[in-house]
Amino acid sequence: MSEQQLIFAVLYQVPAVLLGLTLSFLMPSPPVRAIFVLPGTFVHELLHFVVGLVLNARPVSFSVWPHKSGPSTWTMGSVGFSNVRWYNGAAVGLAPLPAPAAATWFAPDAAGWQIGLGDLKYWVLAAPLFSMCLPSWADLKICLASAVPMAAILALVYWRFS
Repeated sequence: MSEQQLIFAVLYQVPAVLLGLTLSFLMPSPPVRAIFVLPGTFVHELLHFVVGLVLNARPVSFSVWPHKSGPSTWTMGSVGFSNVRWYNGAAVGLAPLPAPAAATWFAPDAAGWQIGLGDLKYWVLAAPLFSMCLPSWADLKICLASAVPMAAILALVYWRFS
């Protein structure tokens, strides 16, 4: 992928990102919002599950159905783990991040591109992915629990081999 195509592919995602974030913030009802973001929630939780499975975090539950978790708080989906440790927590917590980056591969060729119905369909379908594939607060807590040991190990390796 050329530099020009990469820049175009990233900029091509802007309408989907804006649509996803706008609809997520403007929909007042969490159950209605949950229906809109369900595809993004599924991808988000599936990535947690797969990375947890591969890195021995031992997933024990998987849910993409929204539920009320507090007086004004809703949980859109969740994956439970029984073995999150210092060596796998960061990867498990940040697992959804590659999904929006992967969307750049579906951008059309920059040369001769003209907006069409296919672009609008893509942006509507990609919007939930972009709105839901950022780490949640629970994801960041899992990630931070292993960030300090991992940073210390990386610093030691860097110090030893530099």
